[in-house]
Order: sequence, then structure tokens, then C-alpha cells
Amino acid sequence: MRNMTITLAFAMLIGVLVGAQSYQRVDFNKLSNYEYELPDPFDPTPRTLLNEVPAAIKALNGRLVSIEGFMLPLDLNPEGVSQFMLNASIDMCYFGAPVRMNEWILVKMKGGRRAKFTHLALNVKGRLEVGEEMKNGRVASLYRLEADSAEIEDGR
Repeated sequence: MRNMTITLAFAMLIGVLVGAQSYQRVDFNKLSNYEYELPDPFDPTPRTLLNEVPAAIKALNGRLVSIEGFMLPLDLNPEGVSQFMLNASIDMCYFGAPVRMNEWILVKMKGGRRAKFTHLALNVKGRLEVGEEMKNGRVASLYRLEADSAEIEDGR
């Protein structure tokens, strides 16, 4: 009976530890599947903006997530990238196609880590923050992620 109790306790502990690092898979289709508008700084005409983040997306705030996307480095040196924008399409990264505020995530690598720079799709894992980050009276980001890892997708 004692061995069974110890085995059960060990299994529960393993379950807790594994569950603590369980990442919920999300994708950009979910994160960007709603209208989110910013005011046009060159058009002073007052109008109602569609900028409410849906409850299902707000519910991801603080969660551990895993998401695939493409890197646009913001801080690159020979050791790698510590901060980058992640979005669904390589076209949005390098060729100047416009992106909406809800189509990219500001990623900061956790604890001084650096990700290897790549043009290939990455699987990024970490804690997601959802909500408007304001800087100088403007929305600077809608999604931020403190990344535990950023690695090239398997099979590539």
C-alpha cells in the first residue's frame, strides 16, 4: 500500500510539473480574427473605432502559449536576437506589407536569452500578455510575449 501511495504521489507531482510548462497552442488566425482600428493621425474627423479585444482573446492574458510565426528582429547581434516582432507571414516582415495591430506580437526573450536569427517559421513559447500598451499617448502594442524559447519548426 505504501509503494502505491508513493507511486501515486510521484505521478501527481510529475503531472503538476509537466502541467506547469504546458503551452496552449494559439495561432494568428485566432489573434487577428476581429477588427481592431487605430485612429488615423492625419484624419481629425471624429469617428467610432472598432478596437475592442474579444473576451476569448483577453482570456489568453497571462497564459503560457505556443505560436508559430516569422521573426522581424529588433535587437540583433552575433549571439542572436533578444527582441523581435512575430507575425503570421514572412511577407509582412520583410517586404513592407502593412500589418494591423492584432497581427503581430512583440517578443522579448526571457532571462537574457537570445534566439537564433532565421527567415524560417519559428515556434515561440512563453507567457502572453494581451492588452493595449500605451506609449506617448498611442497604442504601441496589443500583444506581448515573454519567450521561454523560439525555435525553428520541426521538419524544416
